[in-house]
Amino acid sequence: MYPVPAPALVFAADAATAAAGAFNAAWLAAHWLRTATRGRRLAAISLAIANAGVAVQAAYAQALFSAHRLGLSQEPLFGATPWLAARLPLLAGTLLLSLLIIRRVR
Repeated sequence: MYPVPAPALVFAADAATAAAGAFNAAWLAAHWLRTATRGRRLAAISLAIANAGVAVQAAYAQALFSAHRLGLSQEPLFGATPWLAARLPLLAGTLLLSLLIIRRVR
């Protein structure tokens, strides 16, 4: 048995994370459209946004890792626009979940 190179594991982990996050987001968004109660709709859309954020973050990490491995410039990926574009969906989903929890605790 041959050892799997570390870059292949990194690539596979990011790809699996992005695929799972995208699948979860799609399923939860569809669930949001089918669910009747307001609370469940809010929870489903919050989780869908959070999972979409996970998928975007994994794709961003993969782009950064791939640029590094291929000897390409990584500088554009560290600009404010791509950095924020990768982080804002995850922040939005996390904030929505926090609001649901705060609302529930009250």
